[in-house]
Amino acid sequence: MLVKVALLYEEGGRPLPRHRAVTARPAHLGKLSLSEEHDRDMRRIVRSARLCDPSNGAYVLPPLLDAVVLYISNGCMTITGVEQDDVTRKRTAQSWYVELAKAEN
Repeated sequence: MLVKVALLYEEGGRPLPRHRAVTARPAHLGKLSLSEEHDRDMRRIVRSARLCDPSNGAYVLPPLLDAVVLYISNGCMTITGVEQDDVTRKRTAQSWYVELAKAEN
């Protein structure tokens, strides 16, 4: 499913101030997938949300681990979870505001 995503947390895992969160515009376009997979670092099954470039499959955003869909209505949804830095292995909170992308003719 092709979607547009806006990040709702700043770098470091701080939620956007309310006045910025309600006006956040989706800036990232990609193919959304949600799945369960084994995470070696956590040593357990985790739900992951991924946003990938539809043309080459590269990540548009870091995957969300322990992803939970909090809200779905009228073609929009909010997904929350944690991002993991591949170099430092540090995990930080993140939420995505997701809108269905309009089909191009």
